[in-house]
Amino acid sequence: MSASEGYYSDLEYTSGYFHELGPAHLRFCGLLAGVDCLAGEAPTYLELGFGQGVALNIHAAANPGEFRGVDISPAHVANAQVVADATGSGVHLSDDSFAALVARDDMPAFDAIVMHGIWSWVSDENRRIIVDIIRDRLKPGGVVYLSYNCQPGWASRAPLRHLLKLGHAAASDGDARARIAASLEFMEDVAAADSRFFAENRPAVSHAASLRKVDPLYLAHEYLGEHWHVPYFSDVAEALAGAGLSFLSSARLLDRLDGLNLPPAAVAMLHRQKDPVMRESVRDYLVNQQFRPDVFVKGGTPLSAVDQAARLDAQAFVLICGLDEIDFDLTDAQGEAAMPEALYAPLALALAAEDFRPKTPVELAAAPGLETVRKADLIKALTTLVGIGVLRPAQAFDEEARGRCAGFNRLVLERAVSGPHLKHLAAPTVGGGVLTTRSAQLFLRAWLAGARTADEISLSVWEVFQTTKERAVRNGQDMITREDNLAALEPMTRRFVEQTVPLYRALGVL
Repeated sequence: MSASEGYYSDLEYTSGYFHELGPAHLRFCGLLAGVDCLAGEAPTYLELGFGQGVALNIHAAANPGEFRGVDISPAHVANAQVVADATGSGVHLSDDSFAALVARDDMPAFDAIVMHGIWSWVSDENRRIIVDIIRDRLKPGGVVYLSYNCQPGWASRAPLRHLLKLGHAAASDGDARARIAASLEFMEDVAAADSRFFAENRPAVSHAASLRKVDPLYLAHEYLGEHWHVPYFSDVAEALAGAGLSFLSSARLLDRLDGLNLPPAAVAMLHRQKDPVMRESVRDYLVNQQFRPDVFVKGGTPLSAVDQAARLDAQAFVLICGLDEIDFDLTDAQGEAAMPEALYAPLALALAAEDFRPKTPVELAAAPGLETVRKADLIKALTTLVGIGVLRPAQAFDEEARGRCAGFNRLVLERAVSGPHLKHLAAPTVGGGVLTTRSAQLFLRAWLAGARTADEISLSVWEVFQTTKERAVRNGQDMITREDNLAALEPMTRRFVEQTVPLYRALGVL
């Protein structure tokens, strides 16, 4: 076995961020499920297979606690260490294999162990070792986040991976990216040759077409490793039961809202399933599940209805985008569904009031237009907004967390000019990252340098454009002259000053 243990290593992984791995989100999942779990405010936290380490570094910056991560790629560890040094978080990084990690005697017991995609990409032996790590190193009451490709949604798509592997193996010439391109071409040639498989499996056709649009780095790591495992949920639940874990919740919160995802007959079928594993297994068939982001718990103390309600009443929430960025048309398993304006419009206004100050359900219930809303409906609406990615649970933070996040964000703003670009800022109010366009990063860079008006910020960005050979775009056209570029930037920078600056203050970015 190579040093990478069969994991694709010709190219480094992408620099993605997934807030679901963060302690704040895991705590909220436990709260909604009525379980008191250990993903506390200062957790001992381990990420297995952290890739470029963006999520790990953001979570270590935005939260107190002890954060560790392992990834078998020395290049990933080196890149993540550069980011860790910028934050001063003291995150512990290593390129241990999972076998080496389980043999170490200097590791603490953990409140949370997380991994994104790893379960799908490693060998059977390494999955057994992951279970050993969880069994031996996770505290009672601790949580595990585990995301993976799953059946039955991959039933018609899995053969595409086999074609890609065959094409990649046959393309012996060229660099790594050329071989990836050759594997795509081979798959497409097979599909175009009057293939009955593709004719009889229409989802495979659309999935094959979608692969042309994804980052080649993602495609390589997702499909071209030696090991590839697409289990049923019940298989995963059975494996983790060996470490004393039970299913807690999907980290994709919209999955908790059956009425949004399923027709009435399916909801009735699901509600007849009393065993959690059976319920989740049936649900995967009802929605043709392709990917699961699961949270498991090792024991965990059930919350009484009174305690759960009190904690929900005290849980503050904060928007992570402006009002004009919220889309109230929800796409779910049944298609398009409009979120009721009578509830969501005043709720969004209340959340944005007072310069986006975090607010509890108790405060929101007293806001104009929400006085007669039932508490259960308000909590469901807040959960929906978290689920669609415009709202997050908020937390208290100290100046040390603000300073660590500022260090991470300075690096993001430097890379907005020099590259490689990062897409998220660290926000201590939410204990995690918030998606930020590169233009907003350049505006923030100018603000932190002392620019305060829209004209000053536009001029600062134009100076960057002169260095990077870029131009502002208006109506699909590149602006050429200085005056046209400044005119195109002005409405965007004015919106930044009026809306984004207050939002960033509420998030602890400023």
